Amino acid sequence: MKVFIILFLVLISVLNFYAYGQSSVHEHEEHKHHIGFLIGSVYNFTEEKNMLGLGFEYEYVLPFWNNLLGIGLASEVVFDEHKHYVFSLLVPVHLTREFTLFAAPGIMFIDKEEIERRFAIHFGAEYEFDLKKFFLAPEIEIAFAGDDIHIMLAIHIGFGF
Repeated sequence: MKVFIILFLVLISVLNFYAYGQSSVHEHEEHKHHIGFLIGSVYNFTEEKNMLGLGFEYEYVLPFWNNLLGIGLASEVVFDEHKHYVFSLLVPVHLTREFTLFAAPGIMFIDKEEIERRFAIHFGAEYEFDLKKFFLAPEIEIAFAGDDIHIMLAIHIGFGF
């Protein structure tokens, strides 16, 4: 986990220098639709271990309140001896063009001998670096589903259209 955090911080620094250099050259084009993929390290506090997490998000930016709110769908899978699948309603709040907070209530399915279902809610934040054709965003999120609590440090790669 320590190595992942260090790499995560180095990536944020490199992207920040790149984005700063591009800010005067490239104006950001606002898109109403965003599609993104996530890969990250998940630490499960209940099981006290790290796992690989993958995710997919679709967002539609609502055309009022200066594009402050979005609505969309999100899915996540956490790889363990029994996989965790989450399907959520995504509610992002764009505090600035780069910085977004989000909540995502949904349902978690745990693939054990029988499929177990739980209400789940994710809260998170990301900072987007515009790289012309796509964006990269370091992301942190915390999730609650019954007695299961996990935190994810991820890289969100996406594009708008």
